[in-house]
Amino acid sequence: MSTRSGKTTQRTKVDSYKGFSIIKVKITEYWKSFYSQSYSNIPNKIDIHYDFCKEGNETKPSQAYECYAKHLNDCKACIDNFIKNDTLYFTSEERRKYILEPNRKCGWAYGYDSLMKIMREHQKADKRMKILLEDRLVDANFHSEAGYLSTSNYKEFEELVTTTNPFLEKFEVITSSMCKRIKNPKQFEEGLAKVVEDYLISQGVKKTSVKVNFIENW
Repeated sequence: MSTRSGKTTQRTKVDSYKGFSIIKVKITEYWKSFYSQSYSNIPNKIDIHYDFCKEGNETKPSQAYECYAKHLNDCKACIDNFIKNDTLYFTSEERRKYILEPNRKCGWAYGYDSLMKIMREHQKADKRMKILLEDRLVDANFHSEAGYLSTSNYKEFEELVTTTNPFLEKFEVITSSMCKRIKNPKQFEEGLAKVVEDYLISQGVKKTSVKVNFIENW
């Protein structure tokens, strides 16, 4: 037997470079028995890649910058790019804190208010946090919204969010007439809808849709 999950991860520091430690990550997956559904000690697949972390964080996997370089020199090139731009690679802790946890908390569901909040945060954020906010939306399948943020097209972002996330509100109107019913319910529906729509427009609501249903003998 290997592990209950059928996978082991081995992390080893192999070099130091410009204030960072290069970590060799070896992930081994094992064969699963068809009959017993348990894992054997025979490797099925071995993946080796290189990540890097700040010196002193070698024993903290959550603090490693995940570049998944295939070779040692490729990882050094990743470090050079990271030093130049500081936005290309993130730690699993950063992704957990700014992407996974917020999405789990809201169930990967966003409406008008929450999307506009992300836009305002994006406008004020540094370049590193901007990418994390964009990736949060991508993780929740809001690809178009994330695309607008990545190019700082905030006007287009707001128009898309406004169009696809209308507020649904329900109000109840009850009429009481003595001995005489409303003669033309359809006309009444249309007239009341027009009154409500005109009122909403007067309150600054530019795009609105009003539906009135007549229910008799309630």
